[in-house]
Amino acid sequence: MQRYQILTQNEIEKIHETSLRILEEVGVVFSYAPAREILAKGGAKVDGQRVYFPPAMVEEALKKAPSSFKLHARDPQKDVVIDTKTTTYVGPYGSPYVIDLDKGRRESTLEDFINITKLEYMMDNIDVMSHIPCEPNDIPAEKRAAEMCYLTLKYSDKPLMGSVLGYENAKKNIEMAALVFGGVDVIKEKPVIISIPCTLTPLSYDDKMAGAIIAYAEYRQPQLINSLCIAGATTPATVAGTVALQNAEILAGIVLAQLVSEGTPIVYSASSSNAEMRYGTLSIGSPEDAVFSLVNGQLAKYYNLPCRISGALSDSKCCDTQAAYESAVTLTMAQMAGGNFILHAAGIIDGYATTSYEKMMIDDEIIGMLRRIDRGVTVNEDTLAFDVIKEVGPQGEFLSHEHTFMHFRSEFYQPVLSDRQNADQWEKNGALTAEQRANARWKKMLEEYVEPKLDKDIDAALIKLKDS
Repeated sequence: MQRYQILTQNEIEKIHETSLRILEEVGVVFSYAPAREILAKGGAKVDGQRVYFPPAMVEEALKKAPSSFKLHARDPQKDVVIDTKTTTYVGPYGSPYVIDLDKGRRESTLEDFINITKLEYMMDNIDVMSHIPCEPNDIPAEKRAAEMCYLTLKYSDKPLMGSVLGYENAKKNIEMAALVFGGVDVIKEKPVIISIPCTLTPLSYDDKMAGAIIAYAEYRQPQLINSLCIAGATTPATVAGTVALQNAEILAGIVLAQLVSEGTPIVYSASSSNAEMRYGTLSIGSPEDAVFSLVNGQLAKYYNLPCRISGALSDSKCCDTQAAYESAVTLTMAQMAGGNFILHAAGIIDGYATTSYEKMMIDDEIIGMLRRIDRGVTVNEDTLAFDVIKEVGPQGEFLSHEHTFMHFRSEFYQPVLSDRQNADQWEKNGALTAEQRANARWKKMLEEYVEPKLDKDIDAALIKLKDS
């Protein structure tokens, strides 16, 4: 798919230069003492909890982060290469609520977590398992990180994400993943778990996120250094000002990770949007969110780093027409921005607060369509089909021609959810809406789910480590 360039190269360089000024003259707060010690040793100026970064220090760190890496899965056929060209899709992340047509909106539970984990595993268009597809609110908060990591490893053999709730939780998740893949020494060479430590906007990192950056870097596991700014609330109301501040935050995290372990894989991760000024809320289905995605994609390419962008986002409170058009716009812009790791690619509504079962199915269809568009057009003698056109001639038909049978399955996207019957057929088959078809589909997928095999001894070791 053609990448959309919303800014000139000169404008991108101005943003970069402004970010360097912010880092050098304004600084970033790190409340976590070990992070300050690492940064000070690396050449930063530390004054209390505020850290000031010399431009050369930042530029040097950017050179050390690789532009591509492979994220390994339990099933090697599902390994994912994350680079600056290809696109990887990831499920919903972080929602404390779920919604479906049968039970409505409610606090999510462990049962919902397991259901959505199984759905992510079964969805062909989801490449990496999100760590928190929804919060299991019915188990103690202090046990969730280990429990979610274990259940993801148990119910899926795709690559996975891990906890960022402090150094110890991150370390335990890494060690759990290492048990499955042959040990810590193995995963240092073959990354298996990716995290998303986030800034505390504006211009700070709390203890948990800084600790997580250090833990993942120590084990050389990839991380999406992330900033979610709210333009007009936590950052300036202008897109340019927000991006400059957001970029400074991300660069500070990249420096910390590279000082811990040079060459730690990094995904430039930005998910900023604007405040809805009438209500004081975050808006994620706005055109500004799409504009931020386009700028973020250009910045990541400027640094030659893979780029994380949020995907199918909506401010709607249910799976309705608003959810559909906002998600189609934001997911398409994420693709056109050159997003390489698209988190929240399916299921998210309500400003990240809710995961919708039905919307996961609908967004999966959108991803399938975008992947077909991204595949482009093959132009050769066979596909140009001159001999076929000559043979059929004027007023002929191609429907029954052998050439059509040879190509239509690979050339045309075959929808899983969308209805393409004529009106009479649609009415005869129940006149179901997209939401109703989506409801039936996720239920059928759960009925057909088959758990991937996990060695019994490894399973027992995981449970022991999880509960320790």
